[in-house]
Amino acid sequence: MVLQAFWIALITFLGKADYWLGTSMFGRPIVLGPLVGLALGDLSKGITIGLSLELIFMGMQAIGASIPPDIIIGGVLGTAFAITSGKGAESAITIAFPAAVLSAFIVNLFYGVITPIMARWADNAASNGNYKKIERVHIFNGFLFDFVFAVLAGVAFYVGGSAVQSFLNAIPDVIIDGLQVAVGILPALGFALLTQMIISKQVAVYFFVGFLLAAYLKIPVIGVVAFAIALLAIIYSVSSFLPKNGSLEGGDNDDF
Repeated sequence: MVLQAFWIALITFLGKADYWLGTSMFGRPIVLGPLVGLALGDLSKGITIGLSLELIFMGMQAIGASIPPDIIIGGVLGTAFAITSGKGAESAITIAFPAAVLSAFIVNLFYGVITPIMARWADNAASNGNYKKIERVHIFNGFLFDFVFAVLAGVAFYVGGSAVQSFLNAIPDVIIDGLQVAVGILPALGFALLTQMIISKQVAVYFFVGFLLAAYLKIPVIGVVAFAIALLAIIYSVSSFLPKNGSLEGGDNDDF
């Protein structure tokens, strides 16, 4: 159990690495889920649960000063407890959302207390022209953030396994059945939130073409992707023949 808790902490550390190494997308449930499954000896369930949580958390993004639920802590602990309890994706959702929301409060606390202290250190270094110290403060702040949440995830997994197991066993079957329905609905909501962010008049038609190909012509996803690549190549080829400034270049027209 201690070794498993260590692996959970290490996987969380990897997921949080964006905060000091830069954006790498390691924190997505579709990446962390299989890693948790591999660490706990059930890779196939880790992949399945990670994919389910990815679809659900897909539309959650930080906008401005708002902090969304922490998908890294939620994804790791949700997948880990679902595997160790022997339950499916519905139990992962039951655990992932509360864990993600609680972790978001801790993130806000870190940003409100620790990060301002680090910012003052960086300001003092900037006033002295010490850019090396600014870099060290930035890296240390991200590393400390990463390390704190890795420890929290490892400890939560170690002390919470039996409690979570008892909690899941106490849930009535009707609630579990309802969560199974939610597992099927929430991915659609995640896609809708994502589409709302990226949709525009220019790309909407391509979205619906892909939907029609998959829904009515029964073309598999790989076929739709191949069709999209071919269509993109055609559009690029046609655009290369069009004038760049909206008017044709050349000499005088002798027909008039």
